[in-house]
Amino acid sequence: MTQKTQSLSIVFYGTAGWFDDESGCTNCVGIFPNETDIILFDMGTGAGKIKKDTVRGKNLTLVLSHLHLDHCYGLHLFPLFQPASLTILIHEELKLHLESLFSYPFMRSRNAQEFPIDIRTVCDSRVDFTEFFLETKALKHNTPVIGARLQCGDASVSYCVDSMLCDNLLEFARDCDILIIESGPHDDEKTKGAHLGLSDLRTVLAATSAGKVIVTHFAPVKYPNIESRALLFSALKGYHDNIVMAHDGLTIRS
Repeated sequence: MTQKTQSLSIVFYGTAGWFDDESGCTNCVGIFPNETDIILFDMGTGAGKIKKDTVRGKNLTLVLSHLHLDHCYGLHLFPLFQPASLTILIHEELKLHLESLFSYPFMRSRNAQEFPIDIRTVCDSRVDFTEFFLETKALKHNTPVIGARLQCGDASVSYCVDSMLCDNLLEFARDCDILIIESGPHDDEKTKGAHLGLSDLRTVLAATSAGKVIVTHFAPVKYPNIESRALLFSALKGYHDNIVMAHDGLTIRS
């Protein structure tokens, strides 16, 4: 792959965790690296906000961090989008569960879709495409979960949500231009071991080489509206020079 200066468009379709609330839908992030490819990080209810014309006839790659429903609710929308092809990256321990979702009575079966679907199992892996590649690593949650790093030309984006602090998360945080990371509490509330706490988030911010950090996946119980997300921004102030609190509809251009 020839290295070149790459401009990426990143769209946050859903930025809440667990369930929808007045501030928006659950996790879904779209990256548009060129005219023929689209990469989605997770496909929660935010997928319903994707304009079908931006997907129709293009090669769609979906990175599913895991199969909690707030990350995969939008799978049944594929017939609406009609991509030219669909590639799904999923943790190797979750493939059979994903294939079960692609069947009666949950949705139109995989074989009945009008476009080819390739499910690739990953863990600590690299998957090469024509214009970009994706690296994945296992993170630590209460279910098998992966983080991912997209490399497209000389631009890189790391995506790490639903994980405790771990070496693989820190490795992806260190080596990227843009880091997309899950939120945590804005105070010292305990997270029951499945998510980042405030001190963990600060550790990630201290470790990252990213020029921009985008915080997403806000728990509605802790952050019931957009305004409440400013509490976390204040708690992280001084730990990184360029932190953005994501909201549904946010568009970032690298």
